[in-house]
Amino acid sequence: MSPSYRTPEEFEQLQERIRYLEQSLEGNAYVMDVLSSTTAIFGDTEGNRRPEVIVRNTLEAVRRLLALPESAIYLLDGDASFNLAQHDAEDDTHGDLPDRVEQLIQQGTFSWALHENHPVFLPAGEDGGMVLLHVISTRTRVRGMFAARPGQDEAPRHELVMSALTLVLFNAAYALESADLYHLMERRQQALQRITERQSRELLHHMSHDSLTNLPNRMLFSDRLAQAMERHANGSSHVALILLDLDNFKRLNDALGHRAGDELIRKVATDLSVLLETPRGSTGGQGPSPTLSRLGGDEFGILVEGIQGLEGVVRLVTEIVRTTAVERTVADHPVLTSCSAGIAVFPYDGDEPDTLLSNADAAMYDAKERGRNGFRFYTQDLNSRTFRHFRLETDLGGAIEDDQLRLHYQPKIELATGRVVGAEALIRWDHPRLGMLPPGQFMEIAEDMTLIEQIGEWVLQQACRDLASLPGTAQALPHIAINVSARQLRQPNLAEEFFAITEEHGIPADRIELELTESVIMDDADTAARVFQRLREVGMSLAVDDFGTGHASLTQLKQLPADTLKIDRSFVMDLEKSHEDAKIVRAIVVMARSLDMQLVAEGVETDAQIHLLREFGCDYAQGFRYSRPVAFDELREMIVNDVRMLPESE
Repeated sequence: MSPSYRTPEEFEQLQERIRYLEQSLEGNAYVMDVLSSTTAIFGDTEGNRRPEVIVRNTLEAVRRLLALPESAIYLLDGDASFNLAQHDAEDDTHGDLPDRVEQLIQQGTFSWALHENHPVFLPAGEDGGMVLLHVISTRTRVRGMFAARPGQDEAPRHELVMSALTLVLFNAAYALESADLYHLMERRQQALQRITERQSRELLHHMSHDSLTNLPNRMLFSDRLAQAMERHANGSSHVALILLDLDNFKRLNDALGHRAGDELIRKVATDLSVLLETPRGSTGGQGPSPTLSRLGGDEFGILVEGIQGLEGVVRLVTEIVRTTAVERTVADHPVLTSCSAGIAVFPYDGDEPDTLLSNADAAMYDAKERGRNGFRFYTQDLNSRTFRHFRLETDLGGAIEDDQLRLHYQPKIELATGRVVGAEALIRWDHPRLGMLPPGQFMEIAEDMTLIEQIGEWVLQQACRDLASLPGTAQALPHIAINVSARQLRQPNLAEEFFAITEEHGIPADRIELELTESVIMDDADTAARVFQRLREVGMSLAVDDFGTGHASLTQLKQLPADTLKIDRSFVMDLEKSHEDAKIVRAIVVMARSLDMQLVAEGVETDAQIHLLREFGCDYAQGFRYSRPVAFDELREMIVNDVRMLPESE
């Protein structure tokens, strides 16, 4: 086979073809190298996830593909405006690209190029130059625009390079999208973290503070007490624990309602906080400022550290009692408050927080038993009394069910004739271990345990059973007076429930006389008047007990539908010796006559008192001169035998 010969022209074409292929292969390798480096566009740290870093990395990748004297990237903002993010020029002679792009925007060509997902070469300017535009977008969202002034030999460049440019800018769009998503998630995470931290703080505060006063609660107070005892365990200084309880707070709650009770608690907490914020010198302590806490209900705790002597504690507690014992306006009513406080000192009165709290509590109850509005330090003998109180609370719950309650009756005597015309029912507790207990030893416990309504119903049931056992017609039965507590007064259906009990036993409602103390009535005169009116409508008689001690005005008495005033024993006991008491009793008689009320004098013990009461015009009397409270069988004998109880001179 003969050899093939090529002409010089053919040989030159072949060499040109080889050069083209070599350039293509070189270009392909170059493009692949550039594309492999575009991963730098996607930042992998917080610093290079910023848009300006992504833009800079994108332009660096593009310049490796194309020789561009001038290039720029525009980013789309939230207002759908394109803003220049970065502009690079080769030298000072190149720098008018932003102006040329602005012309394209004005012409509308820029907007057209946004819809082309490939490089667009547009003429710009009178010098015959070109502008290269390429949208920066993901498949669903335009992120910006790439603009450049290509060199003379770059348009048109190899198709592979242009495809690589599209891929680079596509990656840039997703890098911007990813960065936005990352920062959005980061902001959400930060917001969630802030919310979580705030909620955690709020939850911790809620768990450790009282919602009504925002003071530390029992949990936080106990923790601070334990820490204080640990700090002062070396014995160089002491810790004083003060517990205080508002006097007669339950009575206020019953009379004015729980909102009024909450209002009083807040006001007392504010006053105590202000007092304890004064300089520490008066407390005799060297530690942190006193910690005030609301432990629950109307009970507060105060922790004083670094005590060197008890004089400072005495001064502080005296000031606390004085600060609390003031008149405050609560629910538009003037309310006079006071407190009882108990003090236990570490390490003398306990080496454990619970022991110290228990002993301070015992001291506080001792202060209450000694007349309230004062304070007591803990002593060893208080534990036995506290235990006894606890046992009574435990036993009282079953007293009704176990039939341990009894009614005794103190006869009510008609002064003119000495006849027994009625009696006051007085409850007793026949305790299986302690014997017969008077109401003063357990009725306050009943109030605390909210058993007073149940006991009040039992008293009325038993009084009606006893009345029903008497001979004679129902209308001839004597009147039985029954005490009603402030808590019962707040029962919305008290009149209906009491009337149903009298009907059940066949007792006329007017045979039952309900007594409320003057002080209870005056605590909430409007409620008392409303309840009295409803009780009067069902036929029951009504009496104001302990009159003269509650400062009721004549106007208030006039508005109160009561039938009887009972003169307090404090005015009767010295009646024959004190001209002042005699004047007061005479004035009460005159007032009762003007209001068409009957009068009962309590605590009558001498014939001289009987004569004076008759002289003043008093109707009835009760007291040891006539009879102590007796069991119903003895009262029955007095009534059936028509016993007359007259002064010895008669």
